Amino acid sequence: MAQKNIKDTLNNTHINRNMMLSIVTLATKEIAGVVDIAQPKLQQIKKVFSQNVGDGVSIKFTQLGLIVDVYIIVEIGYSANDVVYRVQQNIKNSIVTMIEMPIKAINVHIVDAEKHV
Repeated sequence: MAQKNIKDTLNNTHINRNMMLSIVTLATKEIAGVVDIAQPKLQQIKKVFSQNVGDGVSIKFTQLGLIVDVYIIVEIGYSANDVVYRVQQNIKNSIVTMIEMPIKAINVHIVDAEKHV
């Protein structure tokens, strides 16, 4: 099966789609207070029509930089604002360190809150 690549129109860098999704997924799951990455219904529909969508993660390239949307479940007892901020910072640091791409936005959507067992 051929690997699908994402082409960054800013500097013509070819990046493996699965690699980019893995970077965002790992950076998100590293944060204390994140139970898991979720896949909302709208995300399931988008996945059918877009190659830049993974389970609970959406990645788009624009002329101004990368736009990342990640959908998470937050653990009860953690500050939602703090978890969202730390997820954004960790994704940003991971992308900048590993592939040096400009970032326009990192949107973190809280889908649910659960008690992690």
